[in-house]
Amino acid sequence: MPGPVQPGRMGHISVDAFLDTLHWFVAASYLLCLGYGVVSDVRRLIIPNGTCILIALMFLPAALLAGTEWPAIAWHYATGAGLLVVGIALFSRDLIGGGDAKLLAATGIWIGPGDLWTFVGLVAVLGGVLAGVILVAQKFQGTSTFLGAIPWLGHGDTKTQPTPYGVAIGLAAGYLFFENPVFPQAWAQVLG
Repeated sequence: MPGPVQPGRMGHISVDAFLDTLHWFVAASYLLCLGYGVVSDVRRLIIPNGTCILIALMFLPAALLAGTEWPAIAWHYATGAGLLVVGIALFSRDLIGGGDAKLLAATGIWIGPGDLWTFVGLVAVLGGVLAGVILVAQKFQGTSTFLGAIPWLGHGDTKTQPTPYGVAIGLAAGYLFFENPVFPQAWAQVLG
């Protein structure tokens, strides 16, 4: 038979379990929102504003639950603000879409200053590969029912072909997520 419950011990375990579960939920929600933004960008060339807002806002509880200090949180949000400025500059030159600029900034908050250059490099490389794949797919659009089902593929000439750069942003952010300091440590134990 188990011994008597010590006062306060059961409540402490329950609070820790709740906070761990909440941390898992927030981290998983980030990945789900990121995935939703990528799929939406591929299907309609639109990344909903709500998706970018949720991604940006979810960093705060994830960081607090991971024990991140306030100055580090501020640096993460500053990184996102800096990437928003870069994204707006690229958007003003018609190099990326408005949703891509917002997704770049929102995911930049999660990336933070530590992995910023790795993130930017990955986005650039993956974006270039994506643009190349789209140009090849544009050539074969008439021969494939799958490619024919993508409504925006083949619109305009090679220079004006829209590219869902949200895919490159999402893949780079997803890849770097497991390096993130707000990544739930319990996941590291489960994922090995």
